[in-house]
Amino acid sequence: MNIQLIRSPHIKQLMLIFLCVFFTSCLEQKTKEKSEIVVRHETKLEQESNFTQQKITDNLYVIKSNNYNTNVGVFIGNKEIILIDPMTGSNNHQALLEKIKEFSNKPIKYVINTHDHEDHTGANSFFAELGATIISQENIKYTGAKYDLTFKNEYTLDLENERVELYHITSHTFDDVLIYFTKNNTIFMGDTYMTNFFPHFYYGGGSKGHIDFIDKALSLGNENTVIVAGHGKLSSDKTELNAYRKNSIQWIERIKELSLAGKAPDEITQDEEIKQLALTFTGNNTVHAQTIEKTISVDYNASAPLPENAKNYEGMYQYKNGEIDELIFQDNKLMLRRKGAYIFELSTLSDTKFHIKGQVPYRYISFSNDGKELTYFNGKESQIAKRK
Repeated sequence: MNIQLIRSPHIKQLMLIFLCVFFTSCLEQKTKEKSEIVVRHETKLEQESNFTQQKITDNLYVIKSNNYNTNVGVFIGNKEIILIDPMTGSNNHQALLEKIKEFSNKPIKYVINTHDHEDHTGANSFFAELGATIISQENIKYTGAKYDLTFKNEYTLDLENERVELYHITSHTFDDVLIYFTKNNTIFMGDTYMTNFFPHFYYGGGSKGHIDFIDKALSLGNENTVIVAGHGKLSSDKTELNAYRKNSIQWIERIKELSLAGKAPDEITQDEEIKQLALTFTGNNTVHAQTIEKTISVDYNASAPLPENAKNYEGMYQYKNGEIDELIFQDNKLMLRRKGAYIFELSTLSDTKFHIKGQVPYRYISFSNDGKELTYFNGKESQIAKRK
């Protein structure tokens, strides 16, 4: 067997080539792994920094989560922080707190709610546990929201570097609050003003309350006042709010006109003027029939005055399951309310039957002739309560 041995210089060259390839491969792998780690880290930072913000003044900011559409106010006082509607998602409270700490580590002393809906009050308990006092209008007692301090019509917070004025006008809900930072010249309007949705006054004051609330905002401050909507753009101005007011009135009047002419909600959604107005509110001309139904329900379903005996229905009514509803006659309105649950205005269908305004599907309550029994039809079934 004739075997030729490779000479030593050739072996050295092969070893050298092998080592070069080996170390180059290792270096490329490490570089790739390091690059992947950097990319993952950058992605993580981007996901954690999921807030959009706008600085209104040196001590007032509006922020929102990129995954949640509620506009949150953050005011930095000399000694404390005030939050407006601090809700950015049910699993996002800690992330919101960390975002607030980027502005200041001062204690959060107050949370002020523009109204009770969960997309504005859902973090109340979280911040209350941190020591904040929750300020709301008194009708919040008839909702499921957490609250501490309530007021009826007006309330003022006097701080060292700001005076915050709170005004109640029933509009979007029965516990709406307009919040005016006088020195920072900024108004928070909650959901009475949204830059990405239709006028939304079905749960409270109807179209009159809607316009009254807007007019109150326009009466405060000056031409440079910053307007903060409940949802949509982080900030607006009075020119935009005036345009919204004008379009709201056109919207209300057109729906009324078509409804009184016998048009059904589905037909009203296809009206060209309604579609054009929808564009100004939402950016597209799609209108859902339920939006029209609710507007009709709160404003136009019944125009008859309350019967003379309406005040006689005042009292507490208990259902078989132990739940209690209260009927009260307040400001010439007949109201149905339950603590921790709801508050509604009633409109007249007959001397003993009343429509629950703004509710779709159709809901009503009726009374027995002697007034000792109440029947509540919730759209699906009837429940009977006896007067206590």
